[in-house]
Amino acid sequence: MNAMRYLLTLLLFLSPLSALSASSVLVWPVYQTIAADQKSSALWLENRGSTPTTLQVRVLAWQQQDGRERYADQNNAAASPPFATVPPGQRQLVRLVRLKPVPAGQEQAYRIIIDEIPATQPASAGDAGSAAGVQLRMRYVLPLFMAGEGLTLPADDGTRPLTSTPALRWQITQSEGKSWLTVHNQGQVHARLSNVFWGHSAGSKTLSLADGYLGYVLPGQTMRWPLPAGKTIPAGQTLFAQLADNSTPVALTR
Repeated sequence: MNAMRYLLTLLLFLSPLSALSASSVLVWPVYQTIAADQKSSALWLENRGSTPTTLQVRVLAWQQQDGRERYADQNNAAASPPFATVPPGQRQLVRLVRLKPVPAGQEQAYRIIIDEIPATQPASAGDAGSAAGVQLRMRYVLPLFMAGEGLTLPADDGTRPLTSTPALRWQITQSEGKSWLTVHNQGQVHARLSNVFWGHSAGSKTLSLADGYLGYVLPGQTMRWPLPAGKTIPAGQTLFAQLADNSTPVALTR
């Protein structure tokens, strides 16, 4: 996931009755950060279709509890404008604005929710806090991280010098009749895990959990992912993962 233009492949639908037509909306950058000395970041929406597209943009608080993603309303950050109708072939700039300072040395995590709304059900100001009652065509979900003074957020390509790094510990847990890789982040900044595998070294894979993107682990929080069915971790193996694109996999502590 680079800070470039990408058609998002993470599509969430409200219900099976939601329209499943292909989207022509281009969104970038897909990795959003607001540094301690910044007040906002830029999000671009581009309509590559042949008809106008109406979009709603919201920012929700993001936490990880019981190994699951949790989103909630908040008043620390907002999208401006929260609604936009983009003509065909045109772009719309949306500012992601920090409304309150982040405590020094801390990172705050949010999810940007971009809903594509059918033209037959135009958005209104009354819908800003909820998508209830509106049949959405597609939903795009992006991360947003905000830093407090003295903290530098990771770059998605691994090129930004850091004042703090994730501190990850892993274990295998049992729940719901499955074996899970459970990862806890003791650091001050988030970790983005990809290319996750067990092996004798960073250059040898014995058991792969994800060849590409796996997920995030937020600071001070825990996430889990199911192990491949019928697979067990070979004895004496080390868990490796990439923490940024185009970086060498690093060993995680057990």
